Amino acid sequence: MTRLLVLCGGRSSEHEISLISAKGILDALDRDVFSPVVVGISKKGVWYLEDEKSFYTGEFRADKIKLNETGTPVTLAPYLTPSGRGQLMANGKSIEFDVVFPILHGAFGEDGTMQGLWDVVGIPYVGSTCGSSWIAMDKELAKTLCLQNGIAVSDFVVLRSKGDAKKLRANVEKLGKTVFVKPARAGSSVGVSKVVDMNGYDAAVELAFENDEKVLVEQGIEGREIECGVLGLCRKAKASVPGEIVVAPKIGWYSYEAKYLLKDGAETLTPAPLDAKTQAEVQKVALATFDLFECNGLARVDMFLEKKTNKIYLNEANTIPGFTPISMYPKMWEASGVSYRDLIAKLIGLAFERLGKPMPTK
Repeated sequence: MTRLLVLCGGRSSEHEISLISAKGILDALDRDVFSPVVVGISKKGVWYLEDEKSFYTGEFRADKIKLNETGTPVTLAPYLTPSGRGQLMANGKSIEFDVVFPILHGAFGEDGTMQGLWDVVGIPYVGSTCGSSWIAMDKELAKTLCLQNGIAVSDFVVLRSKGDAKKLRANVEKLGKTVFVKPARAGSSVGVSKVVDMNGYDAAVELAFENDEKVLVEQGIEGREIECGVLGLCRKAKASVPGEIVVAPKIGWYSYEAKYLLKDGAETLTPAPLDAKTQAEVQKVALATFDLFECNGLARVDMFLEKKTNKIYLNEANTIPGFTPISMYPKMWEASGVSYRDLIAKLIGLAFERLGKPMPTK
């Protein structure tokens, strides 16, 4: 049996979403194959060994859920056991594991920092490596790389300090009537604002800088929000059928509230109602982005389908997307014929395959 470390929580602003994703994985895990160890990371960075039945408290929603911080603090040993397993130390005792599912969204989890830790120790883990994760997480780097390699992205301006907001205002105004102001390295629409006719621009910049020291102002694309899941190893991966996000008119855009707090904030369509040609193009862009960033395991590639031209613009690639049973990534693969349980097993298997190691069966 494979001993799986499910790592959740974390120091990022997406801490709560991580807890919800972890719950979904634990509920669906095939217990005939995998035996889980749950470790929750507090917002202060403390690692706790958790009981999987009580690793969170409060209601099961993004604004109510909390990590249970009454568990035993643990540390990661910076070396493998003689049998080649990872190990956690809790009160002087060793807890061994074979592979990690770092279901940590955002900073200090999805940005390559955690992946670098596992690489140093030599432990298999689900998802992309350190460098790939960092590229995908940094919207400026990702967009620049795409521009250099023929993948269309919306026009943007980078603000590296609050002073740039005024200094580069003329450049921002050239982007058009509607822009989105967002932290360069955050997810789940945390710290993101929609700005129309520059109304609220200064406040939007202030909010974005509360979440990162670098901010992007992006041209708004009028059209449909399309997503596509990618599964596999770099240059050997497959794309799911695409999905579509339909935001409620009263909300206007896919905000954090629309994603996680409002009951009728947005509707998800899987598969997306696309003609065969457009679907193929969406899948082509998703795979090209996955390979360009040298991703592995999984990614949810988000795109805009421009209303007037039907042109596809890359929005971003998420290397650890939301993973609840109703999240878009699992839903797109379910629509493609891969169940939630099988998807989890495939991802864990890919962690071993990337390193050329067999998955333990005992």
